[in-house]
Amino acid sequence: MANRLAMEGCDVLLGGSVTPRLKEMLHDHVKVLGIRDFDEVHMALEYKTGERWGKYEAPRANRLLINSDLLNPKLEGLKEFGDKLKEFKPNAVVIGGLQMMDNYPRFKEGEREQLLTSLQDLLKELPENMKIHFEMASFTEEAMMKELLNKILYYSDSIGGNEQELDNIYSLLNYGNITILSDPYPRVAKVLDQMRSVYEILRKTTRNGNKRPLTRMHIHTVAFQAILSQKGSPWKNTMASAAKASLVANRHVCGKPRVDTEKARLIMDDSFSISREEGSRRVTFSPERPVSCWEESDYEICVAPVVVCTEVLRTAGGGDNISAAGLVLQI
Repeated sequence: MANRLAMEGCDVLLGGSVTPRLKEMLHDHVKVLGIRDFDEVHMALEYKTGERWGKYEAPRANRLLINSDLLNPKLEGLKEFGDKLKEFKPNAVVIGGLQMMDNYPRFKEGEREQLLTSLQDLLKELPENMKIHFEMASFTEEAMMKELLNKILYYSDSIGGNEQELDNIYSLLNYGNITILSDPYPRVAKVLDQMRSVYEILRKTTRNGNKRPLTRMHIHTVAFQAILSQKGSPWKNTMASAAKASLVANRHVCGKPRVDTEKARLIMDDSFSISREEGSRRVTFSPERPVSCWEESDYEICVAPVVVCTEVLRTAGGGDNISAAGLVLQI
């Protein structure tokens, strides 16, 4: 996310130390906390439908993520990051990568909760006009999700994630548990209904103890982008943000600086219902104005179809690039 924000014109302070080799891969506008002499290792093995490995053939496209990371689960550099924020004075603070703490086997008893409390304390100290965005990820440990809700989500102005991550937070807020399975190709109406539910619950967060009511959500799926922004909030340019997120989704996955329409297609339906409630309005896709926006209650919703890449180079990092692209025009 740091690299994408910098590529889109932002000055970024990354809350971590890196090796000289990794520093060379970062954009010039990304500042780091320091230099260290070893890399944490994250490996993404991606494969397409029908690809073979020896006698095995993949029945569907997927990816396997493996890591050897001892520092990020321990939120290394958190205190130094908090100190540098005071002089950096950003428009927004983005919290991400906390999935590294999910099912991490080397925590001592109570250590993860203590680390998240330290992060919570940092968020509490940030001024109200410095917006906080939490980027969700794939969490499978219910206790971890509950800790995130109490220590991070209640202190965030904005949240982002994909349809599976939305399923998780929706289920946790409404039923007290997380989901085991979710639809990889959800209908627009289902996603919007879940977004409304999450927003209606989290927008009522009182400011006691420096908690923050939710004012923005960005959900990205393979087929479409959906952004909800509260009216009267600092989050502007919702339509442009949804469009930019859609185009970056294509460019990142294809690994190209421009969208090649010969290697792209739309998989979103020609029209969609804005809710699963009976009698809900349908919105028809318009090629001349592809991003559909409308107002409800105290918020605006924009939905943009994704120009889906048909010659995939990579999918790892897609969500982070998409969410960062959606944020940049709103901060």
